[in-house]
Amino acid sequence: MKRKTIIGLTICVLLLSFLTYFFLPFHHASAKEYFLPIGERTLQKDEIGQFNYIHEKYEHLSFTGDEFKGWDTDAQPFWRYGIAFGAYAMPSIAMISPEHANLAKLTLKHMIDKMKSKKVWGDWTEYGMGDDPISEGNIMYKGHLNLMYGLYQLMSGDEQYSEEYTWLTEKIVTEMRRHHKEGKHEGADCEPGRYFAQCNSISLLSLKVYDKLYQTTYAEVEARWTIDFIKEKMTDDDFGFYLKMYQSDMAFCNPMLSGYTNAWTMAFLRPFEPAYNEALYPVWKDHFAKSVGPFGYVKEDPEAGPSPLATMTGMMAAKEFGDVALWRKLRNSIDKDIYQKGDSFQYLYKGVNNPIYNAPLLWTKVHVGWQNILTYDWKGNRIYEKPDVANLMWTDILPQELYLMDDVLN
Repeated sequence: MKRKTIIGLTICVLLLSFLTYFFLPFHHASAKEYFLPIGERTLQKDEIGQFNYIHEKYEHLSFTGDEFKGWDTDAQPFWRYGIAFGAYAMPSIAMISPEHANLAKLTLKHMIDKMKSKKVWGDWTEYGMGDDPISEGNIMYKGHLNLMYGLYQLMSGDEQYSEEYTWLTEKIVTEMRRHHKEGKHEGADCEPGRYFAQCNSISLLSLKVYDKLYQTTYAEVEARWTIDFIKEKMTDDDFGFYLKMYQSDMAFCNPMLSGYTNAWTMAFLRPFEPAYNEALYPVWKDHFAKSVGPFGYVKEDPEAGPSPLATMTGMMAAKEFGDVALWRKLRNSIDKDIYQKGDSFQYLYKGVNNPIYNAPLLWTKVHVGWQNILTYDWKGNRIYEKPDVANLMWTDILPQELYLMDDVLN
């Protein structure tokens, strides 16, 4: 009997060892290494590999016009998020590793240029929502573009996009002021009649960056209107969760609870209201995060199964709020889908180079926290003079033509 027990235990140990070897990402450092403070933190091997891969891809995209070779065209309306969330990794990379700072700045510049491609914003006009995709509404696009402008100028000191940044900031603020006066809702619209807290959180952070660069007070005034409205009209009475969508014409808020909406919104609004969002994070974790041994995932709905988008944004929120334990498990789950090619790491989902997950997953690893980024000594925290943008039009910012190699080849 003893012999059979020993054999059984041995088989179990061997099987467990086999499964652990093939399913856990041993090629990574301890999760704690990804949370060390600036000055002690170094880029890990997987982060360097992913960053090199992403830079090479955007370096190539930078001289291919509006081409996005290899990108999943079925997911084209979501390309903006893949570009933007990847761009948000660049300040953290520069802070962690000064030797990679110039490469991070260059990569962010390439990302801004690709973000302005008509292939990225053209759905607004194609779907009949307006001829002008950035002067009014469409905060789900222009909020990201505006934050990318701000982060690039903050970390590089380069004023190349300062006119575009100022013009777009003023358009966002003008829309916010109009909505404040009308009284329907605060902030800026996403689509006609549809208002999302998570999308507005991006534009609000872009205003906070603008205030830092130009000594304005948009984050104290206009952003406060928006945050107060979201907390009053777009939060769950039981737990304080951010709700998914406000229908402004009907003054109706969709009560659906969303894992990704809350992970995203909590992280981006933390610089404005740290106490509220830090208290909300563990409640969100209890309702949406699930552990399965050494792995974890995030649910989109409290009653549903795992969601790739909710898991990715959950991993970012875990990083923002310093949750090593949850981040480790989510990283273990996500990195089951990683493969190494030379010194580069690339994420593949369903056999395609998916723009939703590629660069953003690097961000979920390197992100050092928004408050750390905002208070970092970038170029001596220089104050800039606002450029004159009175004669600028949206057509001066976004190109109207598509430059495609296929047109030449055909």
